[in-house]
Amino acid sequence: MNPALLATAGEALYGPEWRRPLAAALDVDARLVQRWAAGQRAIPPEVAPALLGLLWREASGLEAQALDMRRAAAAIEASE
Repeated sequence: MNPALLATAGEALYGPEWRRPLAAALDVDARLVQRWAAGQRAIPPEVAPALLGLLWREASGLEAQALDMRRAAAAIEASE
């Protein structure tokens, strides 16, 4: 895990202001996440699997939401 991958994952999960929400999700101090992102501190190996879990959980939720939207759109089209 490097700072660029951390930023990519953080932004995908929480948008441009990702550092504090990611710190909360990982239950670490926000300053530590800032140091990881700046390359000032090494990112511990356990962060990668935690990020993967967060990303997969979010992706699954978004897929379910997209499916609901497709069903709603299909129902509207069928009623016209």
